[in-house]
Amino acid sequence: MKILVITALFSVVVFSTACKKKPEAPVEPTTIDKVCTEQFGPYYDERKYVKFHRVSFSGYLATPKSAMISNTMFVDVHEKPNRAGTLVRASFRVGTGKNQVERLGKSYKESDLKIEANNGTMLGHGSKVHIVGDVSPGGVPGKWLDGCYVRVGSVEQAQ
Repeated sequence: MKILVITALFSVVVFSTACKKKPEAPVEPTTIDKVCTEQFGPYYDERKYVKFHRVSFSGYLATPKSAMISNTMFVDVHEKPNRAGTLVRASFRVGTGKNQVERLGKSYKESDLKIEANNGTMLGHGSKVHIVGDVSPGGVPGKWLDGCYVRVGSVEQAQ
């Protein structure tokens, strides 16, 4: 009986350590104009796995002119208000929770953009935001700068 109890406890310890969430890569603060540069391109770790840089930057949300929506949606983030300056596309999960964008209807207006920030604040077109996420190389191997975007982990309203 003792052996059975000890074996069960040992199994619980082993499984709980195996299920631990791996630590995320450190956040690299940058500016929006440097996000899609060679500096933040994909790299390989010691086990030859492709890794992506985790960055933070600030910018202004802009409703996309056209949107393909599945379980994610791209939202434009500009360096300056009124769609001015450098543009980075940010990929948000579609939904109604924190760090998610609400689904846009078929014929939407700029004012229809609604994103819930990490602290619960509602953000929209023109909001100044601070984003933390992974720089993704896009879908074309060897031409990652052409398809570069940021997979948003969290978004907050910036001051």
